Formats: sequence, C-alpha cells, structure tokens
Amino acid sequence: MLTSSDDQLWVVIMAGGSGTRFWPLSRRHRPKQVLPLVGGTSLLRATLERVLPLAGAERTWVVTAAAMAEEVRGQVPEIPADNLLVEPEGRDTAACVGWAAWRLAERAPEAVMALLPADHLVEDGEALRQGLRLAARAARQERGLVTLGVRPRRPESGFGYLQLGEEVTLAGGGAVRRVVRFVEKPSVAVAEAMLAEGGYLWNAGIFVWTVDAIVDAIRTHLPELAGRLDEMTQAARHRGEVSALAAFYPRLPKVSIDYGVMERAASVWAVPVEFAWSDVGSWEGLAEAVGGADGVRLGDVLGINSDGAVLVSDGPFVAALGVPGVVVVATGDAVLVIPRAASQRVKEIVEELRHRGRHELL
Repeated sequence: MLTSSDDQLWVVIMAGGSGTRFWPLSRRHRPKQVLPLVGGTSLLRATLERVLPLAGAERTWVVTAAAMAEEVRGQVPEIPADNLLVEPEGRDTAACVGWAAWRLAERAPEAVMALLPADHLVEDGEALRQGLRLAARAARQERGLVTLGVRPRRPESGFGYLQLGEEVTLAGGGAVRRVVRFVEKPSVAVAEAMLAEGGYLWNAGIFVWTVDAIVDAIRTHLPELAGRLDEMTQAARHRGEVSALAAFYPRLPKVSIDYGVMERAASVWAVPVEFAWSDVGSWEGLAEAVGGADGVRLGDVLGINSDGAVLVSDGPFVAALGVPGVVVVATGDAVLVIPRAASQRVKEIVEELRHRGRHELL
C-alpha cells in the first residue's frame, strides 16, 4: 500500500542487459531478466512486484533495449505504455540513468528517483521497500547520492564493496553511512581481509537520489553526456521523443553510472540493509543463490551422483551421471558444458560466436 511519504518517489527499473553469462538460455530477444530462473517467475517480474507497493504502476518506469522491448512489455502489462523506455541501442548505465533523469526532470522535478536492476534476487520485498524509503529520506536530507549496501555473508570476490565512513542520523529516525570508497570485485584474500577489518558492505547497485542531485552529478562528472542529453531533450520537444532518440541516443558516451558518477561524487551515502541479496551474475551465482547441495535443476533433467551440478533444459531431456559441479544447459539449438568454476567465462563463448558471425545463436 502506498503511503504519503511515497508520494514523490519514482522507480526506474533497468532491464536492458543482455545477460551473456546465461547463454545459451539467455539471448538478445529473451535475456536473463525475463527468464523464469527462480520459482517459475522471471527476475524482472519479481522486481516489479517488489516495487509496485512503493510507487505504483504510474510512477514506475522500465528501461529496456529495442531488441527485447516486446518480451519486456509482456512481463509488465500494468505499467502505462509511456512508462516503458526503449533504448535504440545500449550505451551502458550512465546513458540509461541520464535519459530517465532528464525525462523525469520535465515531468516531476521534485521527485526522488530509485534505480534498480531488473535481474537481482531479493528475498524480502518489505525489507527492500523499507531500505528504499530510508534512502529516499537520506537523499532529501543530505542532497547526495544514496546506495543500498548489503551486509556481507561471506568473502565474495564476484561483488563490489563499499567502504563506510561516518554515520549520520536522519530526521525522523534511522541513519546512513558515508561511502569512503568503492572496491570493485576484490580477490578472495582481499575480501577476507576487508570482512575481518569490518566497515564494508556489498554494493547492491540499487541507488536513490533526488532528480536535481543526479542531474547535477552528471553535469559535473560527465559533462559530455549532460550536453548531449540537453540536446536530445530539446529535440524531443520539437520533433518527438522517438525521432530524437534515434538521432541522439547512439551518440551518448558509453560509461557506467558506477564508474562515471558514483565513484567520483563527493557526497555518497549508504543505507545498510540485512536482506538476502544476489546479483545472480552467472550460472554459478544462480547455484549459490537458490541451489542446495544438489545444485540447480530446471526443466526436463536428471542428475545422478552429480551433487552441485547446474542442469538446465529448455527442450531436450538432459541426464548427467557422476559429474559433480558441472554446468549443462541445453536449448533447441545449443548445448553448454562447463565447470561451475568457469561460469564467469561464458561471455567468452558469446564473443567468439559473434566473432565467427554466428548471430543466429546470440
């Protein structure tokens, strides 16, 4: 249920990623975020259902790529058509954030904007909403950029970390911590040392800020992007957004919001949260997030003496015997076989297929 404190909170869900580490199940037109990988529900659908009680359909936007727009639209039927923002091509997350922020500045300039990836797993939706509400109050009070930080459960080398500084109490209760620095995917040994030292959180990649704060930050740290967004917005007023996007969006600088803005900004704050979270970044990540001792079994599969194996079928029957810790993913036109430990390298296969011109497999 929406509350009066949520009145100015808008949610932007980023659903444009290609999910190459989940090949061959994840493809250009049907990427990771729309696949029923967890409990028969897609990650995008689960993300939307977690935020609808916070912002409602009218104040929820989904940003996606043109190649997957039809599939995404089918996953989010309750949001208004104008709330599905379709990128002509991917230009990384700073362009995505900038487009949404410049657009929101024209529609609701006093708004607080919450930015969430579509493909993360959060087990406790109410805890997430509480964290976002606290982050929204922090964004208004401190006029800075706020991120949700998850308390680490293990020395994970596949996640980024936030090093925490001073604590500030918010009016109305609750507290936030200043972010001293970002640490990008450290080695296991470094992660172990950071956890032993204390004062670090996993960076969940969930951000909250006022519209004017993120616009000012992009103008400061990514002036070329800001200038082109100004031009695109001006063109949209005169010739329509679709035409302006086609002309200007492919020329936006390609940089992530993390590197381009968050790691450079002076006023960045973290809301520590306790809920179970994963970015589900690979088949290994899926196994760690939802698999038990048996591993993962999706589709028509059979595993014997294959503890920890990830067995997935989107068509043919898959049987595995005596291969613990393996990943086997079968579709109608491709089969992937790798050790779980090599899950992060699946993108190398995708790049090689692209190099060989095997675009029918992408």
